[in-house]
Amino acid sequence: MSRQVYIKFLSKKSIVSLIGIDYAILQKTDNDNISKFYLSGFLVVLIMIISFLSVFYAFELMFSMWHAELLLSSFFSLMFFNIYIFLIQTFSKEVFPTTYKIKFFNLSNLSRIGFVLLIGFLIAQPVKIFFVRHQLDNDILNYKEHLYNNFCKTNTDLYKADINKLTNERQHYTSLGAGETSNEQVNKIETQLSNIQNLIDKANTNAYTKIHQSNFFIKRIEFAGKYSMANFILFIILAIFCAPIALIYSISGNSRYYTLKKHSDKNLVEKDYKRFKQYYSELFRSKHEIDVEFYEPFANPPFNTIRKPVPEYRSQDDFFNNLIDT
Repeated sequence: MSRQVYIKFLSKKSIVSLIGIDYAILQKTDNDNISKFYLSGFLVVLIMIISFLSVFYAFELMFSMWHAELLLSSFFSLMFFNIYIFLIQTFSKEVFPTTYKIKFFNLSNLSRIGFVLLIGFLIAQPVKIFFVRHQLDNDILNYKEHLYNNFCKTNTDLYKADINKLTNERQHYTSLGAGETSNEQVNKIETQLSNIQNLIDKANTNAYTKIHQSNFFIKRIEFAGKYSMANFILFIILAIFCAPIALIYSISGNSRYYTLKKHSDKNLVEKDYKRFKQYYSELFRSKHEIDVEFYEPFANPPFNTIRKPVPEYRSQDDFFNNLIDT
């Protein structure tokens, strides 16, 4: 059973359906541009796999519970994948003359390309830090040490004024010589200094624990930018995300598939429109026993791109003459 589902998922029909291609129409094209359609479909499957692995690795750096990582990575990778599929299936594939192919770069398509690049950029971040993870481990270790040292210095500076004040007071009471009052004040000051040092040590310990337990996911992305390998991975991921769009748009709108697809879509719309008109008339006939036809103000329904000419206005004399003639 599982093998049948596996084979069905990887069937040609499933592959091309991911990019919005009608497999029944594609079979009638005599293999016209079929390799580009299949390659686009396989690239989309590759994008799905990359998205899942990328998101899973990102959550692995953030959490330590595999079931939460699996659940969240499945959700977010499928969300990104569905958005990507929606975008590439809604690209405007219109038929333009050869000299006007620049029409592809309209505002609608450019906004979609921008969103595709954004998704590809987000997915590429965990991938690129994975390939340079060993170099990044050293960078993050140095960054943690630098961060911890800065915290310790800042933490000490916060109490520096109090420590200096108490130290001066201790020196003052010590200089007065031995005595019950002087010894009592010195002991009190030393207790206060000890309490301050305990606060400093406790804050430093907490900071050390939190700093060394963090994976610094955002910092890893930032540090990865200095490695040529990471930038190359980013370029490859963006290229993979854009490749299906480029392949689909390299196929002419006048190709056999798109010609048959346009004809099939037109027949489907006309068939449904005809069925609607019949139901409209039957509804009035059954409910009110009158013959009514659906009014069509356009000459080419249901596409409605050519409006019927405005009726010619005639004079009142023409109206009466028409009544007399009848």
